[in-house]
Amino acid sequence: MPQPSFSRVKEVFEQWAMYDAVVQADYMAHKELVAALAKWAGRQTSQLRIVDLGCGDAWLATHAFRDANVAQYCGVDVSDSAVMLAREHVDAIWPGRAEVSEGNLADFLSAQPDESATTILASYSLHHFLSKAKIALIADCHRVLAVGGSFFWIDPVCRAGESRDAYLDRLTDVMERNWPALTPEQSAKACAHVRESDFPETGAWMMDRVRSAGFHIGETILTNEFFAGWEIVK
Repeated sequence: MPQPSFSRVKEVFEQWAMYDAVVQADYMAHKELVAALAKWAGRQTSQLRIVDLGCGDAWLATHAFRDANVAQYCGVDVSDSAVMLAREHVDAIWPGRAEVSEGNLADFLSAQPDESATTILASYSLHHFLSKAKIALIADCHRVLAVGGSFFWIDPVCRAGESRDAYLDRLTDVMERNWPALTPEQSAKACAHVRESDFPETGAWMMDRVRSAGFHIGETILTNEFFAGWEIVK
């Protein structure tokens, strides 16, 4: 199965209003994620140096870490339109301490110095990569994180033994029937994107790979019938 092209993923997310509608309607549990991440951030005693992989318009980071002690924020996204919005959002909260780049998150991550981040946020982004590429990204996250740092991995997750096609059938059925905030055209585009470019793994596969990279598993911050998220600690 070929890796989805960067240009095709970028084309979909340039229609940022579509994804923003999903966030605002909370179809992918963004409110729950904000609460969990903010609670975690409130327990941290050291300054945060955040790398946000697939940051979109930085909605999740700016809401979750708004009151945190953030020394540096570095985000990246494929969408030019989302990056423009993200720059406005982070500048309002972390002036002089934040930057957002447009591009491929794998290339961006590989350019980050060793142990330069205390926090890596990958929210609904790594599932666009095939398994071998995910393994490389996990290894790079381990390299970039300082010892004791946290990698938050939030993504679609298959059930045990469930095929990719079966997962996508379940998800797109719900998207078509129960996501009314999307227009019919947006719904069709979103479902087509999911079928072409989403490559979810099982939770067991994900946890096995992060352990193999040298991480240990912290707290679960999200779990439902389609999506899950974990704190993964170096």
